[in-house]
Amino acid sequence: MKKTYKIIPSLFKGLAVSSLVFGLAACSDSSSNASDDSNESGKKYGFSFMVENSQFIGTASISADQKKVVDDFVEIPNKGSFQYFNGSLYALYVEDMNSTLVRYELDKDNNMSDKPAATAKFKGTHALMMKFVDKDKMYVEQTLGDAITALDPITLKEKATIDLSKYIDEKNGAVTTVPNSAVIRDGKMFVALSQMVDLNSMITGAQGSVAVIDVKTDKVEKVITENLTAAVGVIDDMNNTMSFVDEDGDIYYYSNAAMGWMDGYKEGFVRIKKGKTEFDKDWVFHLHDAAYAGKKSNNNYLMSGGAYLGKGKFLGFFGNFEDPSNYNNYEWEFVVIDLKKKTIEKIEGLSPTIPWFAPSIHLDADGKSVLLGHADKKGGAVYRYDIASGKVTKEMNVTTGTAYYIVPLDD
Repeated sequence: MKKTYKIIPSLFKGLAVSSLVFGLAACSDSSSNASDDSNESGKKYGFSFMVENSQFIGTASISADQKKVVDDFVEIPNKGSFQYFNGSLYALYVEDMNSTLVRYELDKDNNMSDKPAATAKFKGTHALMMKFVDKDKMYVEQTLGDAITALDPITLKEKATIDLSKYIDEKNGAVTTVPNSAVIRDGKMFVALSQMVDLNSMITGAQGSVAVIDVKTDKVEKVITENLTAAVGVIDDMNNTMSFVDEDGDIYYYSNAAMGWMDGYKEGFVRIKKGKTEFDKDWVFHLHDAAYAGKKSNNNYLMSGGAYLGKGKFLGFFGNFEDPSNYNNYEWEFVVIDLKKKTIEKIEGLSPTIPWFAPSIHLDADGKSVLLGHADKKGGAVYRYDIASGKVTKEMNVTTGTAYYIVPLDD
């Protein structure tokens, strides 16, 4: 492999907003009960709004006055994932190379408690991603710790630690494994290992690597690889959306091939067929080969974050970083990718936006629509994309910060 770097130094200034962030704000104890507004009605969601170096988390209806409810949300650092599970909201965030996991309970009206019911600390490591197995076990992936920790989802007490250091692909120049996007199928967790070959520039390996872990024993059964793409999954806090299981039981992973920062890396989707624990070496979908925006091929990549819609379709965020200032430009598009037909179509009705809205893409609980955050020079909003019709409608104006996570309160 010809290792030619095309790193844009200023790009990592932008990544501090959406990827690995090291200098973050502290947590406050402000109330998160948005339902005190007597005018608020309707189904509630978990929201995270990013405001500079912080994110403000809580619950509110999608018809609420965003500017008003965010004042009552809990403030935590802006780098971290946010999920709902079994009656609680979980936030996992990084601060000064240490990570904190907190669990906030919801009452019968889905109001979030003012203070966490449980807290877990991870010292000296980035822990950015959570994966829930069942009511008795969850996993926290130590992104820069070569480990996955099993916890009790209620108490957040440690149950086991899975050491991944022996699986560092030193033969191909990796210096750390970096567990990231994961799915659970047939009692096994398939977790992508972004074999990092350049930690300073965050350059991942030139092939896909996935650890297969038995969730009952917390033992690594094997590590599988593929060379149809570069490293699969994404080192992020985007709730494991660069991997998913479809209705046929097939597992899909996406590789963004380091966003084009390294020559010779191939992007695209690969899969692991139902009942198999090896990559399907006969199937790959390189998005660069697909027609888009009137061209027979394109040079865009999926940003981390997205939602599987069913029937082979994935809603994601499409663009590239060829322009060094693109991470703050309104140039990225929401698209629907059809994995069966191998097509890419832009969602109509939304202007181009900045790439850091990728975490906001969430399939609603009924599976019929997707909620997503958006902003352009005219302002910010939360929109709903109807899967059947393809139409987009505005649900909430966002005037304080940007919509970072929009989480259905449903298992």
